[in-house]
Amino acid sequence: MSGLAARVVLVCYPPWFRERYGEELAALVEDLGGGPGVVVDLALGAARAWLRPALAGDEEARVRRRLQATLATTWVAWCVGISSVPLLDRLLLDPPTPGTPQPVRTLVGLAGWLAVAGCVVAAAAAALLALRVLVPTRDRRLLAPLLPGGVLMGVEVTGALLLAPPHRMSAGFLAGVLVWLIGLGAMVLAVAAGPVVTLRRAQPPVVVMRRPVLLAGVVAVLLGAVAVVDGIAATMADRTLLTLAAVAVGGVAALCSTFSVTRAFRQ
Repeated sequence: MSGLAARVVLVCYPPWFRERYGEELAALVEDLGGGPGVVVDLALGAARAWLRPALAGDEEARVRRRLQATLATTWVAWCVGISSVPLLDRLLLDPPTPGTPQPVRTLVGLAGWLAVAGCVVAAAAAALLALRVLVPTRDRRLLAPLLPGGVLMGVEVTGALLLAPPHRMSAGFLAGVLVWLIGLGAMVLAVAAGPVVTLRRAQPPVVVMRRPVLLAGVVAVLLGAVAVVDGIAATMADRTLLTLAAVAVGGVAALCSTFSVTRAFRQ
């Protein structure tokens, strides 16, 4: 089990790192084994690689890689952080515990609208990149990483529509919900990883990434606002370990995106 955990963490390293050091690191893990200490070290190394990438090359190449790393980090942070919004909605309001203050419902709704705004801004940044990179080249290698996320998204939407009407509680229904939840996790992973792989393959020039990075700054601000609003709502409601964990995930994602965007703006 620990060996599987080590392989999963290796996949979490940014694409540029795996391309340069992936085989060497995998061989090192093979020699050391996949114990808990190794897994923790790998996870910390993956976080450092995302937040402080080793950008080699001349000045222009370093700036390009910095902007590319910021776009990738912000996108992954958004996909991870935004998952806390529906989770907290269910934990706090489905159903609300007795004595839950009315402002909790308002705050959870506000977090949802902030999430929608962030999705619009993130889609605008993706559209700018697509129009400048994907459309002119029409390279299938750039589109291939995006397909799994799109397919899983369609499957999950279909599953949600099928499970939405009232159902009699049965083993079949519970199995369907479990399968849908597993698919939801796979969809989040695919949607987070696909654009990152496409961005690495495309290697867009600095001038193409400038405006999307500005929009990434807006996404980071909105993600931070979502984390703050959800944190206040969780504080006012009946706190549980799972609720606090969801708030922590959103907060860490917001910090990572803010840190990366700040470094990009200094270029």
